[in-house]
Amino acid sequence: MQSSIKRTIAVGSTTFGASVLGMLAQLAIPAHALTDARATIGGMIGLVTLLLALVLGLVIWTAFSVYTTQQSEAQSLGPVVVELDLMLEKYGPEASLGRSEVRAALTRSRARFFGGAERTPRPFTLDESRATMRGMSNYFDSLQPATELQKQHLASARQLAVSFAQTQMLMARQLANPVPHFLLVVVVCWSAALFFGNGLASAINLVTVLTLLAGAIAISSAIFLILELSEPYSGVFRLSSAGIDALQQALEQAAAKKAP
Repeated sequence: MQSSIKRTIAVGSTTFGASVLGMLAQLAIPAHALTDARATIGGMIGLVTLLLALVLGLVIWTAFSVYTTQQSEAQSLGPVVVELDLMLEKYGPEASLGRSEVRAALTRSRARFFGGAERTPRPFTLDESRATMRGMSNYFDSLQPATELQKQHLASARQLAVSFAQTQMLMARQLANPVPHFLLVVVVCWSAALFFGNGLASAINLVTVLTLLAGAIAISSAIFLILELSEPYSGVFRLSSAGIDALQQALEQAAAKKAP
């Protein structure tokens, strides 16, 4: 969050500073030149305003989509884990180690995504992905189902375990670069150009300065929304870990009841 605030302040300062430069340039340029160019300046201001409105709105929507997608995928893990644990329970006592590993995997997932207020999950490396898939495959291959029902439960459990692992990998990968930094740089440059033009074409008085300041605050607040929504596991809009915590507790209680 601290990084987002610093970058937001930098964007607001840059945008408002551009309007101040525009007003200073207005003082240095002959009045007749500004009068002759007013129509051109107004046209360029309109063009940049349109571009900025379209792209800024699109980027905000993209960041919001990242947030809602992560929320939906995080919520989808719960039913998968519950069903996976149930399939292993139905398989029989031989799958008790698998149920224990499911709880351990859920704990690791909790730490990866909700480990700290300033922590953003990193994508799984190739070695991590291969080790996870290999470990699951080796475990399920080690089970020797004796009945047709056990075979069905084993096949369902294998499929659910793969789905659980793949969803986590996808969630982490989606957060690697949710909003390209260069795109934000372009948006800020357009904002600076727009405010420079407004400063160049506006009358210099307190009302103008306050209006441009309010506009700079609006632009910087939009950037703040983009930065925060694109990091759903940290900052102001952080996703709650209450669901995964409750699931962990429920699985631990179920395991404790089964223990001799």
